[in-house]
Amino acid sequence: MLRPMRVALVVAANKYTGAAAVAEHTTRALRLAGAEASLLFLAGRNLAERLADTDWAWAGLVKERTPGQVRANLRAIRAVTESADVVLSYLPHDHLLCVLAGVHRRCPLVRSFRNLGHLRGDPYHQMLNRRLSGALLAHTAMTARLVQLQPGLAAEAHPVPLEDRFGPAHDPGTWRDRLGIPRHASVLGMVGKVAPGRGFDLLLQAAARVEPSVHVLIVGHGEARPALERLARNLGLSPRLHWAGYQELELPALYAAMDIVLYPAQGSDHGHRAISEAQACSRPVVATRLPGVADLVMDGVTGIETGSTPENLAAAVSRLLEDPALAGRLVAAARQAVEARRFRPCGEALLRFLEPLPRGRCRVESGS
Repeated sequence: MLRPMRVALVVAANKYTGAAAVAEHTTRALRLAGAEASLLFLAGRNLAERLADTDWAWAGLVKERTPGQVRANLRAIRAVTESADVVLSYLPHDHLLCVLAGVHRRCPLVRSFRNLGHLRGDPYHQMLNRRLSGALLAHTAMTARLVQLQPGLAAEAHPVPLEDRFGPAHDPGTWRDRLGIPRHASVLGMVGKVAPGRGFDLLLQAAARVEPSVHVLIVGHGEARPALERLARNLGLSPRLHWAGYQELELPALYAAMDIVLYPAQGSDHGHRAISEAQACSRPVVATRLPGVADLVMDGVTGIETGSTPENLAAAVSRLLEDPALAGRLVAAARQAVEARRFRPCGEALLRFLEPLPRGRCRVESGS
């Protein structure tokens, strides 16, 4: 009987967000699918707290301020990847560290590109990418750019693995009562970092254009909150605007408190996992036509995909509020579609991609 595939995942991040959250979810997915997967990440912050009780995650990377700390990180990577069949990196810096540690000379090195901006054609990034045996993409719309930069490199798009805790079995009234939202009110919600460019202004502008009884629920925190509160006052939304702050464990219950979830702008990770979370919690999603959204939202079937103006978003929201039967059909189809994005099927699909990669050296020439 063949032993399980050994996969080492490396991410130079310490906060449970963006690429680090994807790396953690992917490690769990691979383990459920039967792989011996381990995760090496940066010490400090909430990722270490989240993974403190696991026996497969190691906060062995440190912030690099001196040459000695760089050398310590290279030693940590060599130790974790020494017996690996394949190594996954997630960010430009951990990709560089893996190359400096010589990972690509011992086993296939695979990069997970989580942001279209990381697919760069300059000589430095091309040098790093030539050391790869494969690439994982946040969504299918990234494929053309990768083919342009690295023709012939094995690549596939994989969704962010979805946790089982996201489901419909939560009381919508729990958080409504806590925040003072009437149980009979329609609630338009968003989850994400409250930062400029994340679309919360579009949420408020869209809410101001729909029926005046709609309440707005924002889950997240960040530096844009004061500006958004001023905008809400100018739009007359302040009495109907509710802030839940940063939440992680309570996310499924907060989705339950929403009637419609808006996804108007992408975050740092372009896998758009908030869409899958909302769909799994039986919430209809209205998303703008961002790259990769079409992988998760089939317009008129599993959600509504629309333009990025407040008018477009308000029209889609009003359509769902006025047609509960349509909202129900979207929710039912999305719940079925999202099951393929759960941990185990995602891990199995990833193993099918990784297993054929050449063992030993990657395709770069000797001496590189």
